[in-house]
Amino acid sequence: MGVVGAWFRERIPISGSQLKELTNEPVPNHLKRWWFCLGGTPAYLFVVQIVTGILLAFYYKPSPDTAYESVRYITDEAAFGWYVRSIHKWGATLMVAAVILHQIRVFFTGAYRRPREMNWMVGMCLLICTLTVGFTGYSRIRC
Repeated sequence: MGVVGAWFRERIPISGSQLKELTNEPVPNHLKRWWFCLGGTPAYLFVVQIVTGILLAFYYKPSPDTAYESVRYITDEAAFGWYVRSIHKWGATLMVAAVILHQIRVFFTGAYRRPREMNWMVGMCLLICTLTVGFTGYSRIRC
């Protein structure tokens, strides 16, 4: 951490005690339950989908004539293609489930009430977008 740490300390002059004071906030007991992690799970899975989607896009050819063959190549011949494709597939399934569970949690805990109505509307739009993208991805070629 020597060079990188010195670079950060030079640009952000915060001492260790100041940093501890800024980050030492107690977490309320009602937020220590596992279902309050459901908002971060889709965000993490979204990053996984982006990374694996970019990796798969190197080999996938969306033409009707070559789509099946490119998926077969990814699965059978590309180095770790089967693994990346599986992560992408399961990540999509888990992301849809996590977004639905998150919205259910928000509904039943009443987190959609004032002053968070806009958060609820944005969340519902993101749920619809996730379901749409999940459906269009699922309806592509299968091997």
